[in-house]
Amino acid sequence: MKIAFDAKRAFNNFTGLGNYSRFVIEALAENFPEDEQLLFTPKVADHPEAEAFYKKRKDNVFLPKALWKNSLMQSAWRSKHIGKLASKQKIDIFHGLSNELPSGLNAEIKKVVTIHDLIFLRYPAFYPWIDRQVYKKKFKSACEKADQIIAVSEQTKGDIIEFFGTDPQKIHVVYQGVHPIYQQEIKPNRMIYMIEQYQLMQPYFLYVGSIEERKNAESLVRAFKLVLDKVEDDLLLLIVGKKTDYQKRVEKTIEELGLIHNVRILNQVPFNNLPFLYKGALASVYPSTFEGFGIPVLESLMMRTPVVAGTGSSLQEAGGKHALYADPKNNEELAAQMLRMATESNIGDELLKGIEGHLSRFTSTAIAEKIRAVYNIL
Repeated sequence: MKIAFDAKRAFNNFTGLGNYSRFVIEALAENFPEDEQLLFTPKVADHPEAEAFYKKRKDNVFLPKALWKNSLMQSAWRSKHIGKLASKQKIDIFHGLSNELPSGLNAEIKKVVTIHDLIFLRYPAFYPWIDRQVYKKKFKSACEKADQIIAVSEQTKGDIIEFFGTDPQKIHVVYQGVHPIYQQEIKPNRMIYMIEQYQLMQPYFLYVGSIEERKNAESLVRAFKLVLDKVEDDLLLLIVGKKTDYQKRVEKTIEELGLIHNVRILNQVPFNNLPFLYKGALASVYPSTFEGFGIPVLESLMMRTPVVAGTGSSLQEAGGKHALYADPKNNEELAAQMLRMATESNIGDELLKGIEGHLSRFTSTAIAEKIRAVYNIL
């Protein structure tokens, strides 16, 4: 089978969509080496992970040529030209890994698109008007063009049906996996080094994710204050993520509640350090209002660190019975679950019972086989 991928994110993004794209490409290559992969990207970022990914596959990577190399033309190349290029390669399937499909693909080429979430439609207030219009046009067009759709959660599948009226028979739920870095063995000497580097001298809760309103870091800080008021231990809340304007609101709340010694925000933590921060945490907390899947929940469980997550979206699919859940907008409910993590000595062990079976659903082999099964329908 000859499969082409829109691989822009794989070569240029190093968080959610990029990690997903690389994971899928690598998982399929490892489990189905008989297939030929063609990767289309407008550029390759000057980044070690992108360069290593490119070096391994450079003979099968297609980049813009001539006038298309101009930065102003790269978006048009991706949306309008790669369909023609892929068609000339006589591919069997084109898979858009990040919510989009290009125009210009021959009618006989089967089309698959992965849709990650429709948060911009369910919670429009979190997005500028123009972004919502662009996303809606692209995502809806991709769902209409696609012969089969991969949704990364049951939540996303339901949203596709609700907002676009898509036939549910052509939507298949295939969960995401996590970056291989979360499968490493954590060596004690490295763990000690990380504790010293970040001065983590007290038990801590960990939040990992962009610091934006939808993910409720401010509510987390308020819930954490309620926890501190009920325990004798000097706990820490460590917030790790990309800085946004919303962070100022979080910082103001920290000051107002007198938590400057108990809440720390880190904006530029190297990706390679995240597994160690998860591993050392009392628990991770991810009180997001809404997610298409919720990778931080799975990352934490991969490191065998228990989780408190928000209800109301896909986070319960990622965590299953191995996490505690709370209404992300209810500070008292969130605090109560965090308090259990801080005070019940055996709760982590109880939550992690049977975790191997749960995590087996998210291995590269399991995910590759499910995606290949979607291809085989075509």
